[in-house]
Amino acid sequence: MAFSRDMVLWTGLGVIVLAAIVAGLAVTGGPAEARRLKEDQQRETALLSTANALVCLQKAGMEIPETAEQLEVVWKEYRSTAQDKCFNGDLRVDPVTDAPFALVREEGRVTQICAEFAAPRKQEDGPFQYRSTNALPNLGDRREAAGTHCFAINYSAEVG
Repeated sequence: MAFSRDMVLWTGLGVIVLAAIVAGLAVTGGPAEARRLKEDQQRETALLSTANALVCLQKAGMEIPETAEQLEVVWKEYRSTAQDKCFNGDLRVDPVTDAPFALVREEGRVTQICAEFAAPRKQEDGPFQYRSTNALPNLGDRREAAGTHCFAINYSAEVG
């Protein structure tokens, strides 16, 4: 069986295209990795919004309650009565799991907000410049691994 020159060229081209696809998937991680990264970006946005809301409550002199349900009540009260409505903040939940973010307390005060991330963060800041908001100045830092990560809340941030 003789191979024509065209058949050899088309076969070679097919092998090159297939190798490029495999290499691209190996480098990027494929669609599943892209989905995890997108979910983590949504999670970061919700986390920052919630931290901003906590800063607004603290600046208004309101206590941050222990439970998510109580916090929602206090937030609604703040939004209905405060002149400064904290436009850069809102109480949000994890957009993937619909669970409230964990709050870490020290001496009765919320000091950190935590979330479960699906992927590591390979570079600092990424599409958002979190340091410019200052409520969570370390949110844009690299994460070496997936999993639970907590971020210190900067209560002196200008989030209004």
